[in-house]
This record gives sequence, structure tokens and C-alpha cells, in this order.
Amino acid sequence: MGKFTKKLKLKKHKDAVVLLAVILISSAVYLFSVKGIGFGGAFSDFIGNKVYLVYETVDYPIAVSEKIYKNYIDLISVKRNNLRLKEELKKLEFKYNRYRYYAIENRELKSLLFLKNSISRKSAAAKIILHGIEGWFYGLYINKGTKNGITVGDGVISYDGVVGRVVYAGRGRSKVIPITNPKCVFSVIDANTGTMGIANGAGNGYLQMRFVFNSKKINKGDKILTSGLGGVFTSGIYVGKVVSVIKKSYDIFQRVTVAPYKNLFNEKYVLVEK
Repeated sequence: MGKFTKKLKLKKHKDAVVLLAVILISSAVYLFSVKGIGFGGAFSDFIGNKVYLVYETVDYPIAVSEKIYKNYIDLISVKRNNLRLKEELKKLEFKYNRYRYYAIENRELKSLLFLKNSISRKSAAAKIILHGIEGWFYGLYINKGTKNGITVGDGVISYDGVVGRVVYAGRGRSKVIPITNPKCVFSVIDANTGTMGIANGAGNGYLQMRFVFNSKKINKGDKILTSGLGGVFTSGIYVGKVVSVIKKSYDIFQRVTVAPYKNLFNEKYVLVEK
């Protein structure tokens, strides 16, 4: 009975004894290593491997957490840089569009200056500021008026060709009817054959070249220019191109239709001939 009791007590404290033994062995290994006494063999390898395994097991989740945190920080940094670059791109795009606009204006003003220096008549440069409420075919407004010497009847031209005539002159602005307006009438000449006639707006985006006798030669595709007669426009300004010629034996005159140059209603700067 006494032996059984002793065995039971020993088994009860077995874990404590094993733990104590491990502590003592570890302490001994530490003290010997401090004093310069090395341990080799299987025992030393066993202790080293177990310690490394414990360290590796504890260190793994820490390393994973550090990696995730670093990736999160990098992602936030990339997102911020992306937003900043987008803002910079918008600013650069805005500046680029402004430069393109200035380049277009510069080109148009250079063309207008060349035109001004090419004609002998006195003229005033103006800017189209408003399209007439009636529509493109009936009127537009420029930013020059009587204080700039503009009068009713003055001819309006651009580097591309004839634009129209002034029908109202206020102090600071004037109204211009385009050459396609039925009220706009002026003298023209066929640049290919020399045939002359009177251009009159048809009201539908085209012009009619009137009073061209059937005996005169004029062909589809011919360029029509101002003749200079009547004193409205300088001679040799482009008007448009012949798109239709109809001859009938019982008519005295041909029916000639002219299409104005394609940029007629897209001009921004013009010259008013006085």
C-alpha cells in the first residue's frame, strides 16, 4: 500500500519534474556556453532545432502581419500619387487647350493682317461677337461701329473670302448680312472665263449669279471672285464655286448657282472695307 502511494505521488508530480529538468538542463547549457564550453552532438542539435522551431512558429504570423501592413501602406501611397497625377493631368490638359486656342487665334490674326496689307482700300479689323437670332443665313454682329468709321453698305471680307455687307451700324457694334442673304447684291467675275455677273443671295445657303447671257461661257466648278465694280469689295476676293449651270433656249440669261466657300459661317475675325 505504501509503495502504491509513493508511485501515485510521483506520477502526479511527473510533469513538474520534467519541466524542472528542462529548466536545469537549459540553465546548464547556458552557463557552459557563457564559460566557453561548447556542446556538440545529437543533444546540442536537438536543443537548437527545438528552439529554432519555436522561434519560427512565433515569428511567422508577425512577419505576415508586417508584410500585409507594408502592402497596405504602399497601396495608400499609390492611390494618393494617382489622385495627384490625375489633378496634374487636368491642369496640363487645360493649359494645352488654352495654348491650342491661342495658336488658332494667332494664325487667324496673322491671316487677317496679311489680307489687310494686301488690299489698297482703308479697312478696319473686327471680331464676330454674335450670330443673329434669325439664323446664320440672315445676320451676324461684329464688335465695331460708327466710332470706328463703319457705315451701312460697307463690305465685310475675311482671308478665306467675302463674308457680307453691313446693314446696320451702331456706335459700338454693327449688323452684317452674309452673301447668301437675298438682300446682299454685288458684282462678280468668273476667274476661269472672265464672264461677269451680279451675285445675289438665294436665301438657302447659295448664291445666284444673275445677268449672265446664254452666249457667255461659264462652267460648273469655276471659281467666282469679286470684280471690284460698284466699289463695295476689293477685286479678286474669293466668293465661291459654280455648282450648277442651266441654259434654256427661250431664256436670255443662264441660271448659275454658286456655293460659297465652306468657312463662310465659321469666321471669327473679319475686315470691314470702308
